[in-house]
Amino acid sequence: MGTPRRFAILNDCLGCTLKRPNDFCDFAERLLTEFNAMGHMTLYPSNATLLREGQIPRGVYIACSGRSKLSVQARDGKTIILKIGGNRQVLGLSAVVSGTPSPITVTTIELSQIKFVERDSILRLIEHDSEAALACATLLAREATTSFDDVHELLLARSSTEKLARLLLSWVSNEPRNRDLRIPTEFTHEEIAQMIGSSRETVTRLLSEMKRKELIRLEGAMLVIPNRIALQAIAS
Repeated sequence: MGTPRRFAILNDCLGCTLKRPNDFCDFAERLLTEFNAMGHMTLYPSNATLLREGQIPRGVYIACSGRSKLSVQARDGKTIILKIGGNRQVLGLSAVVSGTPSPITVTTIELSQIKFVERDSILRLIEHDSEAALACATLLAREATTSFDDVHELLLARSSTEKLARLLLSWVSNEPRNRDLRIPTEFTHEEIAQMIGSSRETVTRLLSEMKRKELIRLEGAMLVIPNRIALQAIAS
């Protein structure tokens, strides 16, 4: 299988329209100018591997746009998807700072704009600038907290049915409405199984049961949750 093609694009953090009030975008102009000169910006296609479990990362990958799968390999050889990383995700920072191999594999799931900064450059920046060091410490603390929350959420679920219900609800967690919540059906049954630590056959059966009970329905490429409260009853 060939390596996915990558396309270098203009390295411009200063005039970037994707800037958000968090992580490295919040640097003062002096520091942002220095950060802008580091590394390079690249467009990655879907299914491109940024980090590989067990390997020392070459640097830090900042997802300016695009989502990716964060996964690990279980002892039985199965892949477990820990979470879907969204825009602004900073990938590989903990491994770079600690000097240890990456504990996860990170693979893009859509066209992604990635800012890559080499290991030596990011470590030198942290060492010589307190603002950069504080930003990295904040990111690492946030990563530890969200990782704990994700594991805690998974362990609380007693069955695959609960885990699947919680996963579907997490995809619409920011929706204020209750009825007719729509989610693009972009993940295969195998990928959903990897997210809840189950088998593809189990996920197919559970989704069929949810459709029969009218907890979900399919409308073309969209999965519809007609009543979030009903699904929450199963998840709890």
